[in-house]
Amino acid sequence: MLARMALRTRISVWVLSAAFAALTSIEALQRYFTYHNRTYDLALYARQAWGLAHGDFWDPIVNAHFLGTHVAVVLWPLGVLGRSFGTVPVLLFAQGLSLALCALPLADMAARRFGDRGALAATVAFLLYPNLGHVATYEFHPGSLGLLPLTLALEAIDRRHALSLLVCSVALLLCRADFALLAVLLGVVAFFAARELRWSAVAVSSLAVGYLLVQFLVLRPHYWSAHTSFDLHFGPWGGSPFGIVRALFTHPSLVFAHFSTAARLSYLPRVLLPLLFLPLLAPRWLLIALPVFAINLISTFPTITGLYSHYLTPAVPVLLVAALDGLQRLVGWIKHAAAQPWLLQLLAAAALCASWLVGGLPWSRDFEREAFERDAFSAQAAHMVEQLPARASVQAPDALLPHLIERHDLHRAPPPDHSSEYVVLDVSHRVRYAHREDLLRTTEEPVVRTWLARRDYGIVDVEPQLLLLQRGADPRSGPVRRYLDDFPGRRSAVVLTRCLLLLSAWLTDEGLELELFSHAPCPSDLALRIGTGPKPERVDLLFDGLLSPANLRDEYLSSWHELSAAERAVIVKHGLRIGALRSSGAPPEKADPVSIPVGLIH
Repeated sequence: MLARMALRTRISVWVLSAAFAALTSIEALQRYFTYHNRTYDLALYARQAWGLAHGDFWDPIVNAHFLGTHVAVVLWPLGVLGRSFGTVPVLLFAQGLSLALCALPLADMAARRFGDRGALAATVAFLLYPNLGHVATYEFHPGSLGLLPLTLALEAIDRRHALSLLVCSVALLLCRADFALLAVLLGVVAFFAARELRWSAVAVSSLAVGYLLVQFLVLRPHYWSAHTSFDLHFGPWGGSPFGIVRALFTHPSLVFAHFSTAARLSYLPRVLLPLLFLPLLAPRWLLIALPVFAINLISTFPTITGLYSHYLTPAVPVLLVAALDGLQRLVGWIKHAAAQPWLLQLLAAAALCASWLVGGLPWSRDFEREAFERDAFSAQAAHMVEQLPARASVQAPDALLPHLIERHDLHRAPPPDHSSEYVVLDVSHRVRYAHREDLLRTTEEPVVRTWLARRDYGIVDVEPQLLLLQRGADPRSGPVRRYLDDFPGRRSAVVLTRCLLLLSAWLTDEGLELELFSHAPCPSDLALRIGTGPKPERVDLLFDGLLSPANLRDEYLSSWHELSAAERAVIVKHGLRIGALRSSGAPPEKADPVSIPVGLIH
């Protein structure tokens, strides 16, 4: 062991770490408050933390017992804190703080090798490693909390402190059950690192192996969820990473095609480049990260090989420690006193460049500023959350789930149907595909159509991108009531299709109002073509897409369709044609015309 940090250097490391924790925590909270979380991970772990603090071990989001998930025991005390300060804010702050504090032991390790300059270079290289900026500001994962005990365990090996290694390894296991794989290899590396660590190394590896056995022989048979992510990651290999060994003999072409993709061939070079490939010079440390790299390369999950993926995060402190040892070896090989300072500067410069290119922080080129700013969806989502009773069972889109976790019955948006009291449907695709025939064939629209056609749920609130349905509400009342009317003085009707007649079309400065008459329920995917040609390109849902044609009766209706000034001018000049179609793009009946000319009332 060589030098120790000067006080001013230690203060600088603390300041940099505190700045990172503050920045990432604020951004993570800003993403949360503006409803821009894109996956359900934050909601999943926040609901577990809240449940543990309230004695509820069932996780309704993944429909599994706590012991059938990642068994992140660390969520328990955080959930207790969340009762006073809010579960989600506590988790997000804890994540940012945990990642930031990892810089302190890493700086100590660097100072022993390179003095104060090394401590600062290591701090910059770690905090600006591209993965951390994304992970700390995106969602929440208990694995991120595991980085601190993992880093402290690495530092315990470096300073040969057996008891610290054991304590930190136990803390690592409490953050995520599958970190037992890392703990096994921590013990192996420690065993060969120093004689005084051997008893602790044997204890750590034995404890980790025992924990793995408990998982596979006890927890998995009794509590394992049927909805785990294993199929998403290892589906082609039979639902297990070890299945790739069998596939190597039974389907070698599939294995070759998997590993020969550009994303996997470039994965390790992309991971090592921000650290100038220095970890390759100290391969003994890389042994600890071997499970992380192996699983990420074997997995078929689409985003797992990205630098921003949280699946890479557990390897980051290991990579930094390996880079420090690799740099020390390189300096020894060069045997030139001036080499050490410029190599440290080069390491820090590489970190700055990587962070600028792909760091996910405010100064980075890939920073998504809109993900942290309030927009129209933020206001709509906040309004929907306010409408939901505190203890009601809810199914909702992923972006809303973190704001609803303090309830016992909470599920992701359908499918499947959980018979919740309230269901929030995301209809933002209707905005993206407005007036396009493609709208009828999107993956989202059939789900929405199915729910709107049900008799046991009705719409109780409407936002442009979100619909709120309540179990037991009348699907023909509330916001959809305005489409049901009784028009005096009936005019002659034009048949659009067997179940629907067009009575009149009123053209105003703002749009087109259609007066309709239904004989009976229509197909739920019925829509209208509106335009001037024989096959109008504009396709609109009837009744703003809120009243399902399947819920129509023998009644009069109105349907409003907003027009731009240009669309209105074309209709005035060339006349109006209207037709009915279904999701196939064809008219509802073979005898139905694609469109018919319609007289306008101005």
